[in-house]
Amino acid sequence: MTIVQQQIQMKQVSHGNYLMRNVLKHNVVFNEGTRGDAAYILTEGKIEISGIIEGHKKVFAVLKPISIFGEMALFLDDNARTATAIALEDSKVIVVTKDDLDLFMQESPKVISSIITVLVSRLKSTTKKAMKVPSTGMGVVRILDLFAANGKMTLRYDNTIKSLADTFVTTTDRIEQYIHGLADQQLLAVGRDENDSRIIRIRERNLLHEVMKSNKK
Repeated sequence: MTIVQQQIQMKQVSHGNYLMRNVLKHNVVFNEGTRGDAAYILTEGKIEISGIIEGHKKVFAVLKPISIFGEMALFLDDNARTATAIALEDSKVIVVTKDDLDLFMQESPKVISSIITVLVSRLKSTTKKAMKVPSTGMGVVRILDLFAANGKMTLRYDNTIKSLADTFVTTTDRIEQYIHGLADQQLLAVGRDENDSRIIRIRERNLLHEVMKSNKK
């Protein structure tokens, strides 16, 4: 049983139990470009994720249980949906609001890495199929910013470097360059903990904002 499955069965959120929604075959869960106020966890059925690229429909993924989708809009500044989700067969989804997702992540630190993996994997898959190259540097910043936003300010150095390198399919040296670049800007620090293990300590809770502000100077 996965972490997400365990949390679905056991976790109650601030507004009570998660809301289960039935989606009939061919019905739209949400459209690209619309404002998103919830993420979804697919528990039964099949959901197609697609977008319009240069005037043509592009299928990014076909999701099967258990999958989370629609979460990108909750982390974007304008809350805009980056894709369209349509049921390929009668399906059931659990609706998770932004407030509930924030609480869910704060109270379940082990789930944060799972959600980040989904986010980055979805971003990589989407951008690759759309023939666009994501910025590795900004991707690193966004992931660190997500940790900081949820109170996780200290990360193990070696594990973080390796995970980021694997995620963005690049070398650990390149990831270390980005990390030390942020350290030079005093947005984070690289040091050691009381056990003499190397760590990354994030200094700014709104890391992405500080990086964007620095880039404008």
